[in-house]
Amino acid sequence: MRKLIFILALLFYYNSFAQTPDSTNDDMEEEPEPYEYDTVLKGGYTILFKTDDSLEYLYLKKGNKIITELSSCSKGMPYKNLGYVAADFKEYFVLAHSFGSGNPPIIELIKKINGKNIIKDWSAWIDVIEDKEMLLYCENDVPGAKDKMILLNIKTGQKRFLNFPVDIFDKPQVLNRISIDKLSDKELIIKYETENELKKKKYSF
Repeated sequence: MRKLIFILALLFYYNSFAQTPDSTNDDMEEEPEPYEYDTVLKGGYTILFKTDDSLEYLYLKKGNKIITELSSCSKGMPYKNLGYVAADFKEYFVLAHSFGSGNPPIIELIKKINGKNIIKDWSAWIDVIEDKEMLLYCENDVPGAKDKMILLNIKTGQKRFLNFPVDIFDKPQVLNRISIDKLSDKELIIKYETENELKKKKYSF
């Protein structure tokens, strides 16, 4: 009788031990993959990536102090939707959100000291010259002929409103087909792609 009880106890212990890893794995939540974009900003600022049961978050941080929540989105969405640093300046940085389908990134120009966006919501990226702290963008992500490009001097806050080339509207994805070719104190030259060729346009200041 004692031998039978011992055998039953041994079998119960073995079955319990064998089932423990499976039940533990079912209850445990997988660790999120590391945030795949740069998180270090000039001036001692960083981007903090966190998740909870349903959402992912980006926070602006300096040292141990969280300045503000920058963005959030549903867990499992691409990190480029949540946001990434597209340009980093001394006192500001560009937080971009890319949603694919040929659309240009939607951007915010964030003031580091307080985490506030200083440009119009849903502005869209065109190009940047980071070392000169000059940002080229548009306040409409699908611009028409009446819209303007904006050349913003990050240091001074000066904005120049520039007409789009007339022939840029011959096909979709207007902003994705423009880039800065040359920029000086006296002029801006952009390159842009039309249906048939790569062209340039000069703006004198």
